[in-house]
Amino acid sequence: MAAAIPPEEGTVDEQLSVRQVVQVAIEAEAHGAQLYRDLATRFAAEAERREAFTTLARDEESHQAHFRALQSTLPAAEQGALGREQVQYLTAVAAAERLLVSSGLTAQPERIESTRDALERAYALERATLLYYHGLRDTLGRSEALDAIIEAEKGHLVQVIRYLVSGAKLRGLSDPW
Repeated sequence: MAAAIPPEEGTVDEQLSVRQVVQVAIEAEAHGAQLYRDLATRFAAEAERREAFTTLARDEESHQAHFRALQSTLPAAEQGALGREQVQYLTAVAAAERLLVSSGLTAQPERIESTRDALERAYALERATLLYYHGLRDTLGRSEALDAIIEAEKGHLVQVIRYLVSGAKLRGLSDPW
């Protein structure tokens, strides 16, 4: 999931490496897994919602492990300087993602009326996260690591939309369309 949110000040570091981006992705997946576990606990009495959030948490944990393995293959690369427009763009995308977190899935979870409502909020957050990673790749250039992160996030986005479109039971990333 998401939530590749830079520092709380809402700014993006003017020096950035792919290795740092992968570390942010690892932390984002840990944050996402915890968020989904918390929501599963909150909705423990409602089997369908609990199961959906438990599945999403497991998938976040799977992404986290994948990204850790990916990071272990990266050299300690030099950081590249970002231009003013690049920093502004990434800061704007990160701010939008932070807004989605604070007003969407995590805001007033008691107002989540259905599994569909929760997954629509998750979809918006996943989409914002994917946009952020695309922005990072556009800024830093193509790399196998960023491509792998984007592919993993696209898989999660497809998983959520699959459930929303079909109404089928959410079974995880390994579930074929």
